[in-house]
Amino acid sequence: MISGPTLAESVAAAIRAGILDGKYLSGERLIELNLAKTMGVSQITVRDALRILEQEGWVTKNPRRGVYVRSFTSDAAEEVYALIRTFEGLAMEWVFDKYTRQMGTDLHAILDAARKHAQKDERREAIDKLFDFHNYLARSIDKPLSSQILELLSNQTRMLEAIRQVRAPVNAQGLNSNIELHDQLLEAIEKRDLNTARQLINTVFIQYSQLMVSVLTV
Repeated sequence: MISGPTLAESVAAAIRAGILDGKYLSGERLIELNLAKTMGVSQITVRDALRILEQEGWVTKNPRRGVYVRSFTSDAAEEVYALIRTFEGLAMEWVFDKYTRQMGTDLHAILDAARKHAQKDERREAIDKLFDFHNYLARSIDKPLSSQILELLSNQTRMLEAIRQVRAPVNAQGLNSNIELHDQLLEAIEKRDLNTARQLINTVFIQYSQLMVSVLTV
């Protein structure tokens, strides 16, 4: 029987969603007692939830000062984007090895959902779908260590995008352009065009990096 999420996992998901929505800002301290009261759970549950988020890279813990939403310098952001485009480019060859018609159907559905959200000006939801696209690729490669690294890097880039949306939200044109790049990436995957796929991955994450660094250096 498939079990549902634990209470700590549910609390972690709620905090994660709050970070993405801008409720909890980059560098903000997350106080266990306040979170426990707000969510109607024990401090122990909140502590377990924060431990999950720390392992995933969403928060950082200072033994003397508490737990904080992860923050980034411009150098740290550039490093994250450089790493994810390198690892995802490497993983693309493994994606080709595992690629099936069902994967294509699933990936097209993800991008169709992103387009529908963009048309309704639901930008957060559209961005989430684009990250779902990359996470799907990471899970498909059947390489546990690489999948784990890509998941961690994806969490970091998702956090960076959340920070950017608070400080300099993406406009409709920029979002649609990003979705189009992912359409091209999927086409390259379907054609088994490894060079083009890697070039498009570079383009996607270099654009993210340039936009994010410009925000962090203001």
